[in-house]
Amino acid sequence: MNTIILTSYLDFYEKDEQGNKIAHNFGNDNGILDCLKSNIKKYDNFVFVANGMEGEKAEAYFKLACNSFELTLPFNNYEFLCPSTKNRAKEMIEKADFIFLCGGHLPTQNKFFNDIGLKELLKKTNALIVGGSAGSMNCADVVYCPPELEEEVLDDNFNRYLKGLGLTNINIMPHFEEYQKMVICGKRYIDDIVVPDSHKIDIVALNNGSYIVIKDNQTTIYGESYLIRKGKIKSSI
Repeated sequence: MNTIILTSYLDFYEKDEQGNKIAHNFGNDNGILDCLKSNIKKYDNFVFVANGMEGEKAEAYFKLACNSFELTLPFNNYEFLCPSTKNRAKEMIEKADFIFLCGGHLPTQNKFFNDIGLKELLKKTNALIVGGSAGSMNCADVVYCPPELEEEVLDDNFNRYLKGLGLTNINIMPHFEEYQKMVICGKRYIDDIVVPDSHKIDIVALNNGSYIVIKDNQTTIYGESYLIRKGKIKSSI
């Protein structure tokens, strides 16, 4: 079985005084770099799986990730699996040594993953699989998908449960400390949207820098985390 690492995020960049994003070493918060090094078998092929979006923004994030890895944990080759390269998805995944499932809009990424049959493709790889934010959320079998846009919050028929990659039964909520401050359409994101849903599904909330390692049928959490279950938030799980 592949080793799976679910992160809230990897800190790929900083912003200069003009607001431009500049790649930097993503560091070793909570031992993440040491963890990656101990689980990577080869440093040949890094595959960045996009969130389903095309264009300059997606390309720019891919380049930031590549540049950050070059500074922190360099690979020989970097591949960008996105809608325009999906015809090479099978080849990329089978050759991969490290697969990074990036963040972004969760439903958009989920649709892309299902469109390219990523769940089946991942069964044919021995690569280390690392998710970031939405990428981590989509690793679940049944993906909890809280509304995050105004039109989604206002849509009573918005689908909050999606078909995921089936790599874990854990549903995570990334960027927990940020979402606690968020208000959408007059609703507190965590207290009024996420917590009520916890009566139906358990949610593991991760602060930035925290992550979960699933390896050899063992699950270990590093950093600050919280269990949201049956309408209550329990800290330090």
